[in-house]
Amino acid sequence: MIGRGLESRIVKLETRTARPDEMLVVWRRPEGDVSEALKGATFAKGDKVICAEWAEDEPLPEPCWYRDRLSKTMPRAEYEQLERTIDRIAQRSEMERNEAGFAPFPTLNEERMKQMTDADLIHTLLGVQT
Repeated sequence: MIGRGLESRIVKLETRTARPDEMLVVWRRPEGDVSEALKGATFAKGDKVICAEWAEDEPLPEPCWYRDRLSKTMPRAEYEQLERTIDRIAQRSEMERNEAGFAPFPTLNEERMKQMTDADLIHTLLGVQT
């Protein structure tokens, strides 16, 4: 009983720590539910979390935190799936994105977009509310 309570408190402490310089990539099947995909992931309010589609027959990759450019740090097969997801989601209307469970688009001007990193831009398109 004490062990379970301690474990629960540790999980709460771990999820309370936001990771401002990192982004969590969570995978789901195409047309899969975003909220279902997020159930197994551990993150804090305010963390950057994206939900990408995995169209391969292999099992879904585990959720993973990335700090640097995704194109450099993410396995090639995963980055290719991420690019496909970006293409698919970018074609949806904002209402379709919201209904699927993605965060609403923030209001951005051209100057702000020029200042954003690749990870920020990807998060803008595939980010979920945390």
